[in-house]
Amino acid sequence: MTGHLAVVEDVTVDDGPEMYLVRPEPGVEGPAGILYLHWFDESPNANRTQFLEEAKTMAQMGVVSLLPQLVFPWSSPPRDIEADLRRIDDEAASLRAATSVLSSAGVDLRRVALVGHDFGAMHGMSLFGEIRLAGAVLIAPTPRWSDWFLTFWPIESDRYDYMRALGAVDPITNVARADCPLLFQFGARDFYIAPMTGLELARAAPEPKQVLSYDSDHVMDLDEIQRDRLAFLDDVLGLEATS
Repeated sequence: MTGHLAVVEDVTVDDGPEMYLVRPEPGVEGPAGILYLHWFDESPNANRTQFLEEAKTMAQMGVVSLLPQLVFPWSSPPRDIEADLRRIDDEAASLRAATSVLSSAGVDLRRVALVGHDFGAMHGMSLFGEIRLAGAVLIAPTPRWSDWFLTFWPIESDRYDYMRALGAVDPITNVARADCPLLFQFGARDFYIAPMTGLELARAAPEPKQVLSYDSDHVMDLDEIQRDRLAFLDDVLGLEATS
């Protein structure tokens, strides 16, 4: 199932954020799907465009991809317990709603994978136990929201109260609910995430899982990283078997 043209559409669900829907040309029956969630940075691709070229490549293999624009903390900075809990929950609800677009596009919901980088991976872990996933690639996430928020933003709440309150929605809490194969990808030269920090998160995840380290910083844009990610997606989505 190769050689399809990639069709890119702008879509929204109700009043939610803009999303790219990248799909093969009509005629692919029961395609697999991927939910791509982007990173947070000052770079031009720290938005829904980050994985757009990869999604086009996957469309040529008959895969439908959804790339939503994430909101928190892109549109408003972390502030305090009440506001940040609400915005993390809102983002999770928005992602659950977004998956309906994959269903409407005819995706085989038994063959949906998640790919998330940085905050995208952290938000994506809120879907574990909420929707069915065939696999998930988690690129350079941290175990706790407070790892980022207390370090880089002026939080009004007491730091210890803040850490305890957000614990219920932390990635290290959510990853324990995963019921699909996981691929963790970390950079050995990542200024923001120490090796032990990444391993703490990975240890909290159930099997089956892989933890790979690369000679990369937080950008994680080496060809090797993408090759390993695509090989994992091929496997969990059964792409070779249907090509």
